[in-house]
Amino acid sequence: MTKLALFLFGILMLSCVDKSDSKTLELSPESISEGILDTLNIDLLASKIFWKGTKMMGLGKHEGEIAFQTGYLVQENSQLIGGEFLVDMNSMTVTDIPATDPIPIRNLTNHLKSADFFNVDKYPFSTFRIVEIKKVENGDLRIIGDLEIKGITNRISFKAEEFENRFKAAVEIDRFDWDIAYSGSWVDRTLVDREIELRIELALY
Repeated sequence: MTKLALFLFGILMLSCVDKSDSKTLELSPESISEGILDTLNIDLLASKIFWKGTKMMGLGKHEGEIAFQTGYLVQENSQLIGGEFLVDMNSMTVTDIPATDPIPIRNLTNHLKSADFFNVDKYPFSTFRIVEIKKVENGDLRIIGDLEIKGITNRISFKAEEFENRFKAAVEIDRFDWDIAYSGSWVDRTLVDREIELRIELALY
């Protein structure tokens, strides 16, 4: 990465980080100009997000995938310190219904993309911005960052496994925190459990 590109990248990241009490990603012009920062782009074909939602009281579930639009990690002196990922919500698929049943697949996919859930027409992308990465037990990583879905941003924290330029993580979010729910009655809003499970696999070039 050129020094000019690094400088522009640093300005962008400084404008995005959250000024909270926790230690966040801090990029100085000196570190950028000295070339000690670098970005590691993810392999979009090999990187995936797997989602799972469970119906109320465990009366069934649905699963599927969502694709990354772009993504990179930030490295300083060979240590990961941050990153940012853009997720294409229009890429959402359903994988637990057999391909021989295209109508149920289409109906569920359209329902998930509708205003009842992710409102993809209005919010076609979701983002995750890492503000801190810590080494924890067994060499794993503790990832802290801001997840934006439907224009709503909440901070989340989760553990990730790292091995040979690949990362795996499992995240559980409360969909109500991002207004991923019916707008009707409480009964309508709770037809599926609050929790959405996300399993993430990242591969670097």
